Amino acid sequence: MPRLLCLLAAVLLVAGCPEPEPTDTPDPVVPLEPPPPELGFQLSMDAVAPAGTEVWLCSVYDLPTTELAAVNWVEYQQTPGTHHMTLSTLGLTIDDSMQTGDYNCEDLYGDSSLMQNQIMFFGAQGTPQDTMHLPEGTAANFPAGLRVIHEVHFVNTTADDVALYSRVNAWTIPQSVVEEQIWGGQVRDETISLPAGETTTEWTRCVMNRDVEVLFLAGHTHALGVEFTVAPFDGVDTGDVFFRNDDWHDPMITQYDPPLVVPAGTGFEYSCTWRNNKDVDVTYGLQSTDEMCNLAIVHTPFDVTALCEVVQTSDGVLWAP
Repeated sequence: MPRLLCLLAAVLLVAGCPEPEPTDTPDPVVPLEPPPPELGFQLSMDAVAPAGTEVWLCSVYDLPTTELAAVNWVEYQQTPGTHHMTLSTLGLTIDDSMQTGDYNCEDLYGDSSLMQNQIMFFGAQGTPQDTMHLPEGTAANFPAGLRVIHEVHFVNTTADDVALYSRVNAWTIPQSVVEEQIWGGQVRDETISLPAGETTTEWTRCVMNRDVEVLFLAGHTHALGVEFTVAPFDGVDTGDVFFRNDDWHDPMITQYDPPLVVPAGTGFEYSCTWRNNKDVDVTYGLQSTDEMCNLAIVHTPFDVTALCEVVQTSDGVLWAP
């Protein structure tokens, strides 16, 4: 998934300039160079978060590709402290219903019905830069010119404007060597209820509607989250926790090699624990002052109908993933 990078570079070309005085200013970030066109492409977004503001920005544009692209690995950079960055699309065919341009995501998504139709294909949180590799011969195939939504959420608590940057390099392999394609999705609990001053845990159980092999798992909460866990669920019983994260800044995208074999009718129980130290109740929402509890799954084989269907929840509310 893409990440943003801030560039502040100054080069002194005048002979005889004195040595600069040392400062506490961090070294400039070297921008991520895009791959050669025959080996991949870059997705990028730049913006500004004004001092003391929370920004949730969406840039809509078309992939810079002219043929089907088989992406095998990605590298990304983003502004340190980014709450999250995602890349998504509304469909795997060219869709002109959403015009290209820069938007406030809250205005773009409106009542969130558009969000329900999104296909998220990359995301990152917190870490300034990283790489992610699929197994040899495995790829995510992207149609030429696919229209994407590049989303960045950043909370600027400083007294200065912050330059936001997000760059994702997608490295491709020839179609002739592709043996498997990936697919995935999110399970998103939208019925969160966190009483003021209390610690609360909510869990969700979901089962796959077809046989899959899971390559990656990740979890997502906001700032009140103190623990995110995942355990296997065989349709009746829950097993031992195998994924645990206590850092809400990091979704802890975890790769499984060999993959997790998940037959249809089995899946996962995932749970979120929050400590609400505020004097007001908190519920699900899209702002950093709201909360979330999302499980992300990436698997083979490619199947747009594959999903983890919610069958039980701690509050008894069943909802679509």
